[in-house]
Amino acid sequence: MKWMCLAFALGIVSLSAEEPSHSLWDYHPIHIGGNAIAIGKADVNPRKGAEKGEASFRKASSYLYMLVPVSATSYFFPRVEWNTFDLDWDQNPKFKQTQFYYLQFAMTFYSTALEKWRWIARADYNLDAQHFSQPGLYSLWTGVLWGTYEIHRKWHYHVGATGYSGCEGGTLYPIIGADYSPNKKWTISLVFPVTYAAEYKVNDWCRVALKGRPLRERLRTGSHEIQPQSVFNYSSMGAELNLLMEKTRRFECELYAGYNFGGTLYIKDLNGKNPYYTDLDGAPYIGANIDYAF
Repeated sequence: MKWMCLAFALGIVSLSAEEPSHSLWDYHPIHIGGNAIAIGKADVNPRKGAEKGEASFRKASSYLYMLVPVSATSYFFPRVEWNTFDLDWDQNPKFKQTQFYYLQFAMTFYSTALEKWRWIARADYNLDAQHFSQPGLYSLWTGVLWGTYEIHRKWHYHVGATGYSGCEGGTLYPIIGADYSPNKKWTISLVFPVTYAAEYKVNDWCRVALKGRPLRERLRTGSHEIQPQSVFNYSSMGAELNLLMEKTRRFECELYAGYNFGGTLYIKDLNGKNPYYTDLDGAPYIGANIDYAF
């Protein structure tokens, strides 16, 4: 599961928060953009076997998507994305590959047609760019179904599910939580496992926030490694100071910096067996996201 992908669903909420004044196409429907995150070197503590060593992680993406209106309250968002992920662990006993590339094809449906409800449904197909001929081994499906209900103008509760299937594994997580806006400036969101934030609206084009950032990547290595075609899963959690600047429906720039509290990295063999577990220590991280619409 790619937790970072859920940020796109959150972006839809802000993009579609206001109805167009004259035309459904006032939204500037074609969007291009990119994002990047880099986590500094962290100590790796294998539960058995290899030397400890250090690991760093980086991810960068570029994307293109389009807003396709169905009605004044419902929209489709077809999207294509190119991703690179770097995992550099100097004492990795299972594989030496450090760079991974994959394409992501996604379709999102957003609707406020039901009174007091906002629904997001999204399906993603991820395929390793270096192994197009082996989609059975090198692909991953992820999905989200997420509903938000307005209990009161200051309160919303969130329900749904998100999960993944592929690379010899699969799981499903519930989405559950709430958000609270005591006034027009502040919003506090606690929604597992998607968003944890306290956000302050400085003005119409600027917001600052304290956020939690869950990260997860699940990929497969090549066939010429020490342990060929290994599956690995990286999972961690961080906290950050986040700055968002935007011109509604046209341009958005997000900058953030924080500290990753560490997590786990496990590696399995070709068939998803014989897991090798490590624990990761903390490290600082920085990131950015830019989105332009025309």
